[in-house]
Order: sequence, then C-alpha cells, then structure tokens
Amino acid sequence: MFHILQIQCTKKLADELKIKTSKEQIVDNEPLYSWHAHLFYYNRKKYCIVMNNSTRYNFIIGSLRKKEFSQFSSLVKEGIRENLLAEGFAEKVVETYLKKCDDVNYAPTSERPIISQINEMIGATKHIQGEKGADTIDDKLNEINRFNNKFVMLTLPETYSAESMKKALIKEVLL
Repeated sequence: MFHILQIQCTKKLADELKIKTSKEQIVDNEPLYSWHAHLFYYNRKKYCIVMNNSTRYNFIIGSLRKKEFSQFSSLVKEGIRENLLAEGFAEKVVETYLKKCDDVNYAPTSERPIISQINEMIGATKHIQGEKGADTIDDKLNEINRFNNKFVMLTLPETYSAESMKKALIKEVLL
C-alpha cells in the first residue's frame, strides 16, 4: 500500500518555498506519513525542523540556501533516511517506509500541539548551542538531532520520539 508523504508547512516556510497552501490540500493520510515543517534562523542562517505528526520524531535540515528550497521534498526524504539510519534503525525498515511514500503533498499546518513541540525543540537547540558559544549548528546537526529525539515528550506513550518512531515503523513494515 502506498501513501502520500505530506509535508505540512508553516506560513514562513511556505513563503520561502514560494508555494500557496490551503486547508483543502490537507489529505486524509496515515499520520506516520505526515510531517510538519518550520523554518527558523540561527545566527542569520536558515534551518528547517521537520517533525512527524504521529511519533514527534524530528530532525533539523541545516543551513539552507535559496536553491536548496527548490528541492525541499528531496531534502526531507533524504533527512528522514539519514536520521533514521543514524538513530540505528534497520536499513530495510527505513527503505520500506520511504518506498511507500510514492508522492509528496504540501499543505498548511493543522495541529497546534505539534507547532508547540517544534518551537520547544528549536528553543532547546538554540539554548544548548548558545551555551556552547557556537556560531552555527551545521557541524553538530547529527548530535543535535540525536539529542532532540531523546527529549521527553509527555504526550507520547513511549515518552521519547525515537522510541515511538521505532515502534511505529516496525509495526508498519510488518503489515
């Protein structure tokens, strides 16, 4: 069974991508295949955080330039692949998940709690990097992404987003 990889963009990100989004674009999709995405700045550089609607698994795509926004859906898919593999997920599980995403759909954000959790991850990232006196987060993205998925999220049954994603993906692959 194939699903649409739905990327739900904040207005700030949609403007940067030069796309218009409307509520009609939100498709009835399995939450595991839907992701919220938001653009943020750190020391005048553009970054994007992407968070799964179901598991709250998240990752940051770093230091984006204008030309990279035209390939945003590819960046998100590659970000999913790289981060899940770096997290220790089996390659077969990751590839099976990505193969089921046959198309990409952009839509506006729809869940305020996800936006709150995205903002919490951005705040934690900026705070930790600020304490280290870091000018950029690019060289620490892998470390930051692992840390952010070990961040306690009380709304999840497994408490940690990495554990929630692992459980959901294994269940999805076995179906």
